[in-house]
Amino acid sequence: MLFVISNQIDVNMKNQYFKFLFILSFSLLIKLDSQAQIITNNFSPVVVIDATDDPYAFDFNGDGVIEFYFLVQDLSGDTTISGLPATYDGSGSLLGCANGMPTGVTSTETSAFDVSLLNAGDELTVFQEYGSDTSYALGIDLIINTAVIGSLPYQYGAFLGAQGYLGAMFDIAGSLHFGWVEVSVLSDGSQITLHSYGYDTSSSGDPLIVGNPNANTIEMSQDILEISYFQNILNVDLSAFDAHAKLNIVDPSGKNCAQYGLSNMHNEFDLSSFHSGLYVVSCVSRGTVITQKIIIP
Repeated sequence: MLFVISNQIDVNMKNQYFKFLFILSFSLLIKLDSQAQIITNNFSPVVVIDATDDPYAFDFNGDGVIEFYFLVQDLSGDTTISGLPATYDGSGSLLGCANGMPTGVTSTETSAFDVSLLNAGDELTVFQEYGSDTSYALGIDLIINTAVIGSLPYQYGAFLGAQGYLGAMFDIAGSLHFGWVEVSVLSDGSQITLHSYGYDTSSSGDPLIVGNPNANTIEMSQDILEISYFQNILNVDLSAFDAHAKLNIVDPSGKNCAQYGLSNMHNEFDLSSFHSGLYVVSCVSRGTVITQKIIIP
C-alpha cells in the first residue's frame, strides 16, 4: 500500500506544517448539455475504520475501479525541529487516491495541496482544484518531543475532530463525474467513520450539490438484494429478477479480480481459490449499487 509513514519526517515548526509534496492543480471544462442524475446512499451500518483495520476500498459506482482508500495508522518515529532531533507519536487518518481526485486548495504558505471539508449545500464544479497525488491527510494528531523545547502538539487536516463532506472527481469509462463522501474523524486522529455518499451518473458537468438529494436522485436501498458469505461461499439474493445485474469483487490491492453476472434470484459463488484478505463486493442491480466487505480467512 501507499500508506507508509517514514521514520524521518521533516517538520517546519515556523509554519506548523509538514513539508508535503507539491501537488499540481488543474481546471477542467466540460460542456453543460445534459441533466444530472444523482445517486445517494447511506452506509448502513456506518463504516468505522481504525488502526486495526485494513485500508477500506471505496468504489462510487460499483464498477470494480476503486476511487479512494481510507486508512488509520499509528504514527511514531524520529524527526527534526530547526535541526534539533525530536520524536513524534500519535495517530493519522489518511486518504489514498486511486481513480478519485479529492477537492481542496493549494496552500500559499507551503505550496502543498490540502483536502477541503465541504458542508451540505456546497457545490462541486469543474472550476475547483482537485488533487492528483496518491495520498493525503484527513486528520493527524501528534505529540512531538524534544530535549530542548519539550513536548509540542501537532494537529493537521481539515477533518480532524470534524464531520463533513469529501468532494471528488473521478472517471467512469473515460468521462469525468463528481461525487462526495460524508466523513468524520475523531479529534485524536484514531478513527474514520463513513456515513454516506453520492455521485452524478450523467457526466454532464453540471454543479453537484453535496449532501443533498434533488428531484433526480435515486435513493439506494439494501432491500433490492442481500449479500452473505459463509464457508467460502458468497451468496447474493435478488428481491426481483434483473437480467443486467452483475457482481464485482475487488481484492486487497484494489484490483478487480472477478466479475460475474447475477443470472438467478439466488446466486452462489465459490471463493475457495481466493487468497486470504479483505475483499470488496459490489453488486449492481436496477440502477443501484450495493457494496459490502467480506473477509476470506
